[in-house]
Amino acid sequence: MTDMFRFSLTDIQGRFGASLYPASFVVQAGAAYWLHKGKADKQLAILARPEHPTLARFQGEQQEFGDGYALRLCPTSHANGRALRAVLPWLQPALLGIATSAGFGDRLGLATPGHVRALTHVLSATPGCTIAPIFAQQSMREMERTRRKPDDVMADATWGTFQGGWRGPVGADADHLKIPADIDACAAAGFTFFTIDPGAHVDGEAENATPVVLETKVAALPWHDLESTPAELKK
Repeated sequence: MTDMFRFSLTDIQGRFGASLYPASFVVQAGAAYWLHKGKADKQLAILARPEHPTLARFQGEQQEFGDGYALRLCPTSHANGRALRAVLPWLQPALLGIATSAGFGDRLGLATPGHVRALTHVLSATPGCTIAPIFAQQSMREMERTRRKPDDVMADATWGTFQGGWRGPVGADADHLKIPADIDACAAAGFTFFTIDPGAHVDGEAENATPVVLETKVAALPWHDLESTPAELKK
C-alpha cells in the first residue's frame, strides 16, 4: 500500500461493491477518498485512522470501519468540495498559462465525469499529447438561466472531476464577465481564468464610420477611467 494505508481498491470494492465509483478511489497522506453511491445521493467516503486530521475537515457522519479505521460519509456540499480541493490539490483550479487547454463547459453540472473519460481516451490514444482541461466553465448569463452560482459550478466540477478520476491540473473559466461584481464572485469561488466580455461597450457604428468620425469617437472615450491616452493606444 502507499502512504502507510493498508487497504487496496480491491479490498474496498469487496466491502462496498458497486456502490463505489472505482475511478475516484485515491489514497493521499494515509487516508483513502472515493465517491460513494448513497441511497439517495452521491457521498464522499473517507477512510482513515480515527485520529487522522483529515476526518475533522469534512462535514459528515462517522462510523467504525474495523481494523482500527474509521469511515466518514459526507454530503457533496460546497464546504466539503472546498475541503476536498484542499487535500487533493490537483482538484484545485490552477493557472494554466500558455499550456494547451480545452474548455468543456458542463452547463448543468452533470457531464463532467463523461468529459473526463473522453479526454482520458483522447490522451491515451495520442502519445505525447497534453491538454489541460477546464471543466468549470460557465458564463454569468448561463448561470442565471440554469439558476446556478459560481460556487455551484465549482462544486459540480470538483465532484465530477473526482468521480471521473482525473489526476492532472485543471483550470476554471469564468466566462463572459461584464461587471466587476461578477468577477469578484467568481474569484471568491476559486476560478482562475477570466474571460471579459466588453460587448456592451462596442460601438456598432465604428465598422463603417469615416476616419474623421472615428477620430472623434476615439477622442471621446473615457481615457481617465481607462488610465490611458490616445497616444498610448496608438503606440
